[in-house]
Amino acid sequence: MSAVVCVLSHGEKGCVFGTDGERVFLEELTDPFTSGRASTLAGKPKLFFIQACQGEEYQKGYPQSSREDENQNKGALQSDASVPDETVLVPERADFLIGMATVEECKCFRNTVTGSIYIQELCKQLTIAARSQAMDDIHTVLTRVNGEISEGEYSTHKQMPEPKYTLTKKLVLKYI
Repeated sequence: MSAVVCVLSHGEKGCVFGTDGERVFLEELTDPFTSGRASTLAGKPKLFFIQACQGEEYQKGYPQSSREDENQNKGALQSDASVPDETVLVPERADFLIGMATVEECKCFRNTVTGSIYIQELCKQLTIAARSQAMDDIHTVLTRVNGEISEGEYSTHKQMPEPKYTLTKKLVLKYI
């Protein structure tokens, strides 16, 4: 079992607009699905795909640099105090994936005939992955969506989708 919610609307940073024109904050969309409020979905994936602008800015394109950053900080991880646990508890906001059509502060685009650039590419990549022999997980699919959309140019502007997630397991979607 899982939950998949798709919202196609207008929006601003952190919210979408309802049919009444009022703001609906993304937390208002996801809160009913948290482990505390929907116990049957605890430990199950909850996917939200949001097609909505997140601001008024347009993304610009810049030349790609071939120089790689050599200053990667790699620190040692330490565990805080471990707590004995007889019952497996699921964090309230675990197992969410929120796929945004664009990064904060920016606009996203739609074709007046075929619809949302993001939703069209998402459906295309999900279909390819579902039919493929490869076991591509949702992260791989969304990375391909990001790559395809980032290469495009929309009214002389760019668009960059942004997935955010707290998934705790690999999620592969296949036709049965």
